[in-house]
Amino acid sequence: MSNTSQAERYLKNNSAYLEWLRTTVRGKVLFFLTPRLRTLYADYTGEKSVVQKARDCADILNAIDENIVWRQALKLLIAWENIRVVQQQNGYRHKTIDNSPAHAKDYYSVAVIVKNEARYIREFILFYKATGADRIYIYDNDSSDNLIEEITPFLETGFVVYRYLHGPVVQTFAYRDAVRRTKRRTKWLALVDADEFLFSLKGTMPEQLKAYEKYPGVGVNWVVFGPSGHETRPEGLVMDNYTETFADNNDINLHIKSVVQPAEVFCVRHTHYALYNGRKYAVNEKGEVIDNYCALVGGAGKAFTECNNRDVFRINHYFTRSLEDLKEKCSRGFADGADKKSFDEAKKSFEVPMTEDYSIMPYADIVREEYNDSFPKSFM
Repeated sequence: MSNTSQAERYLKNNSAYLEWLRTTVRGKVLFFLTPRLRTLYADYTGEKSVVQKARDCADILNAIDENIVWRQALKLLIAWENIRVVQQQNGYRHKTIDNSPAHAKDYYSVAVIVKNEARYIREFILFYKATGADRIYIYDNDSSDNLIEEITPFLETGFVVYRYLHGPVVQTFAYRDAVRRTKRRTKWLALVDADEFLFSLKGTMPEQLKAYEKYPGVGVNWVVFGPSGHETRPEGLVMDNYTETFADNNDINLHIKSVVQPAEVFCVRHTHYALYNGRKYAVNEKGEVIDNYCALVGGAGKAFTECNNRDVFRINHYFTRSLEDLKEKCSRGFADGADKKSFDEAKKSFEVPMTEDYSIMPYADIVREEYNDSFPKSFM
């Protein structure tokens, strides 16, 4: 994509968002209190090339995210959101199972929120063990299946830490809680869903993350997989059963999920990205900053990259699994509060040219060897 076409696309998605933001009460107050924002906006409205105008628009949105007043207001908003989730827990079991060492110092951990994922959770745990995770934090959002039974062996060793969460729209809270609890316990924390398999083609995650320690976070692109012809739920591993992804660089694969250094996180702003201390930004695998200039949706720039990068890191996102699974997912909704999609709408998204992708198979081989053991060899 040329610089001009990228800038035009950016302005189409974000200029209206900026103007809306300036009309809100909080936006008016912020611009009134911040001379720098007024100067940036005056410069933005002047005559200039479309590329420069897009960059100026992004600079304003970045400056807002960095603004101290804005961040203090954001703290209050997050506190209110957290209170809502805590209140939802009243009258429900507050179950936490944590057999990990009290003073554990991990390098790479994983936080995931699940709901009725028992049939898939063993594969998920073994996969992340194989890719180098030291610990997994599982947040159970009202599961009614046999999740605890499936993860008991991993709870007993302390490799998995479990916490129960009740109520709708709790995913961001779960990620925030995980970051808070691991600030002094882990160097890196991946914030993922149960259908997202994060790995590196070049070695284990800890080996590769060492090169990014000067950055507060790394944004890793999705590689979204479809049903691969499965109408109903097949037996076997997800990694073996679903091998078809989009044939082109579909926009959905510009999404990222984040691997963060908890000690550097100011707040988890969104299920896809965090805000960091000071004027720091996450980067993609190339070391390029992920800021508001990447926005495909107004106000959500840091949830995307400008292009899909998958040479070092990637997330195989098994969004549909089988069509039977997809129908269940559309029916129950999403833990991040995203709008429900009809099954037909979601299914149609994958009725496009697809291509085979077997990049994950070396890890599938490791998991397959241990999957049916009563207790996996790697945990003995």
